[in-house]
Amino acid sequence: ADRVLGAVVSLGGAEGRPRTGRPDAISINGIAQSATPNCSPSNIDTATGVGFCDVVVAQSEFASTPSNATITLAVRYGGTVAAQTSLAVPVAARVPNVALPAGTVGLLVSVPQSPRLPGETFTVTAVASSPTDSLAFFQITIYFNATVVSYISDADVTSSTYTLTLGLTASANPLTTLSSLSAIGAAVSGATVTGAAIPLLTAKFKVAPSAPSGDAPSAFSGTIVSFTDVSNTNFLQLRPIMFSDSRGTLQSTGLISVWSAEPVGLLAYASSAEVFNLYPVSGTSSTMTVGARLVRRSQCTTTGGCSTTSDSAGSTVGTCSTSAVGQGSLSGCVLTVGPATTSGSASVSIAVSAPGGDQQPVLTAPQPVSVRIWHPFNVSVSAGSDTLRRIDGPSTPACAAVFQRTPLAVTATFGGTGLPDVSVDVTCLASLTSSASAVVAVADGLAAGLSPGTAQVLLLGRPVLSLSVTSSPVSVVCVSAALVLSTAATFSPSTPPTQPLATNGSLLVSASFAKNSESALVSEGSGGAVVAFALLSDGSYHEVLPSTGLKVVPFDAFADVFDSSTLLSTNTDYFRAFVKPDAPNAAGACALEARWTNVCSNATIAAGPIAATVSLPSATGASLTIAMSCGSRPCTISPPGDPTVRLGRPTQAQLAATISFQGQSPVVFTSDRRTVYTVVSGAELVNVSSTGLVAARPGASFGTATIVVSFPTYGRAAGVSANVTLRVDGATGVSFSAFPYPAFTGSVATTTLRKVHCTTTYQRAAVSAIVRLSDGIDVDVSTDGLLTIVSSNTTVVPAPTKVGTQYVLQGAAAGVTTITVGFDGLSASAAISVSDSSATVASMAWTTTWQSASPATFAAVRGTQQATSLTVTFSDGTKFVDAIGGVSWLPPAQYLTFASNDPGTISISSGGRVTILANSYLAAVTLTASAPICSGSNPVTLTGSVFANLQPSVGDIDLGNQYGL
Repeated sequence: ADRVLGAVVSLGGAEGRPRTGRPDAISINGIAQSATPNCSPSNIDTATGVGFCDVVVAQSEFASTPSNATITLAVRYGGTVAAQTSLAVPVAARVPNVALPAGTVGLLVSVPQSPRLPGETFTVTAVASSPTDSLAFFQITIYFNATVVSYISDADVTSSTYTLTLGLTASANPLTTLSSLSAIGAAVSGATVTGAAIPLLTAKFKVAPSAPSGDAPSAFSGTIVSFTDVSNTNFLQLRPIMFSDSRGTLQSTGLISVWSAEPVGLLAYASSAEVFNLYPVSGTSSTMTVGARLVRRSQCTTTGGCSTTSDSAGSTVGTCSTSAVGQGSLSGCVLTVGPATTSGSASVSIAVSAPGGDQQPVLTAPQPVSVRIWHPFNVSVSAGSDTLRRIDGPSTPACAAVFQRTPLAVTATFGGTGLPDVSVDVTCLASLTSSASAVVAVADGLAAGLSPGTAQVLLLGRPVLSLSVTSSPVSVVCVSAALVLSTAATFSPSTPPTQPLATNGSLLVSASFAKNSESALVSEGSGGAVVAFALLSDGSYHEVLPSTGLKVVPFDAFADVFDSSTLLSTNTDYFRAFVKPDAPNAAGACALEARWTNVCSNATIAAGPIAATVSLPSATGASLTIAMSCGSRPCTISPPGDPTVRLGRPTQAQLAATISFQGQSPVVFTSDRRTVYTVVSGAELVNVSSTGLVAARPGASFGTATIVVSFPTYGRAAGVSANVTLRVDGATGVSFSAFPYPAFTGSVATTTLRKVHCTTTYQRAAVSAIVRLSDGIDVDVSTDGLLTIVSSNTTVVPAPTKVGTQYVLQGAAAGVTTITVGFDGLSASAAISVSDSSATVASMAWTTTWQSASPATFAAVRGTQQATSLTVTFSDGTKFVDAIGGVSWLPPAQYLTFASNDPGTISISSGGRVTILANSYLAAVTLTASAPICSGSNPVTLTGSVFANLQPSVGDIDLGNQYGL
């Protein structure tokens, strides 16, 4: 057969660093292949550059002697071969095909020729040779060493030629580990059962999880118990099964070679190809982890590919080492660069190794992990302005002075030996503080003046910039503001803006936010955050927040557009403006006004307009649905107090109303104040609330109600509506009938209870109560706790007995009674007669389940008992499906007798229980069941045959054959 070769690859980029981008194509050459290799670029893990390929090696690659092959793997990017590598692979010698000698009658079982791993499933095939005799029946036994091989299941043993009967026997002897699979086959109609290669069966086994590695020469053995022709003549008996395995010649046992899943290769990769030493900027060391994939030997299949196992996280898989002293510290497989890292070579090479297996005790990654380290050679800190002045206007004698703020910028130049110098903005990473926090506050890349004086900006405690705060005033020129659209109810930017971008007089904040001020508001509830800046007389900008006196109010033309409650609320981040319900469409440069006010006097310092466009589309349609699961039937509710309520029917149903707008997803209007629900038909059946809750009226009749939803006060949807129908149903009555007990398939209702064959015991019946609903549905309430059952003549039929969940009627004396059932106000009655006439036995059938079905065999340890099973059919058509064990109120000994023609082998009691006492391999034991003759009955006798096969108890030996010793 073809073999599958698995290969695990690691793609490396420049200087040996991982290449995580997927290539265009991967190809494998140099070895004969019978199918296109599974070597897709999608097999590559983009996080590590590690992936797998599997190749179906053609049979032509294997010769009569061992050899070596060289496979070449090429990787293409952009259609060009970017890299390729070769690997030598040993090729085992071809195992010659073996067969039984020509003209031989026998059986050849083929087991795998290649090694298998613990837990792996494999297939065994059995092919018979019968050149002249017709192999109509066979019985074979295959033994297997349970320490090496385990049986899966009977479902995994199949045959296209024979109908199989299987039996598995596990070894009960602690001195041996052999288990056996017994197979009996009968040729299916039309099957060809003569020739040199008759397929008997195919079976799946599994290598035991704890199987020892190495060759197991006696993993399988077996015996041909018998080959039988169509005339029932055994033409071959007690011959050994021959095996074909990796030894290449006929063998009396089957060899399985077990491989351990030991490591066979190691591939390593870096979690990051670049490491920046940020300690001089942030005070925090940077780390990089070396990961490793430990490739274990695994079995590949032509259908399932290669299940190559691997482990990640180098600290637990491999050992890492480096000779680059000073280029970072290596702890385990984690490289740390920090204060002790020097600026020597820009590349660090890390070798990775791991414990291997028997073939290679130590595995080493074929390529070391190469990592580039960037060091900061220069770090500079700058400010938008080194002088922060008092802002005139918000600063008054009654209020604390307000000073300017300025953005800070930290730039670091990274490089290393052989690396270019690269300048990077590291402001967000820098650890900046103020030497005088009462004068200047430093946070989030901003320096804010607090009081007159001088302060130093510190980088990791080192002075890098001097700032002066002065009372010399700067005045407010104007305020510019914008509405930044967002659907979030509490919008706040992740990075506060430091100054706006002014374009044609319009304030844009796209540099700090994902959305700008020019988008239109297209739905109720849409809106955004107000961002405002004050232009100061020195040309700088100052962001104005609610906490420093910003107020937002709509202009008169937009007073009905925006929800004033969100504009006037006090908060410390950003005001939000949202379109309110029933807002008109509007557009203009003066929609809202941003006012910077003095927080103490509330006087306006400066103000600026905010542009906005509100374009709300008109409705295109509406929908009204019932928010409950009704399946394929119409949705239904029931009036309160109706019996169906007890059966789980709801009395209410929630409606769901939506409106569709052009270019938008449907909007839910179920509980909107503008939504109006009207019952247009069936108002006597239901009422509906303003939130769409429909309730059946108490005492309502049954029928269909139609509800319409409309939006008469909502201008954009005044012309749309939708409707839905809802049924109101309930119980119209209850019916009663009685069915033979115990139940059987095909039984019909009965009104008469008779005596059972030749006994004084009357039949019994189970109560059936059905509630009929107005929509035509029947609900069985026979087991409901609310059901009441009354007998008018308890001398004839007493009160019912509850057996499990069923109510059972039993006759007590000849006569007639009326049985009345009631359910939540509903009732029904029917007459039940009890007769002294007998329901006599009409026929019987054995239904016992034996340990083996073909032939029927009672297989157990001496003295074991089991109940037989017997179906009895009576003259009135009723049945006892299991007359022996299924009718507790009438022992079978009262109307049946049992006998055995060999009670010394299998005895049978008066109650139908059998006991095995001896073997019967020459002739089956006949078991007889008879119904005695009484008035009105006919003799009925039933026989059945069963073999007895004693099983060994502790200390016994069972040879396992049907003949011989």
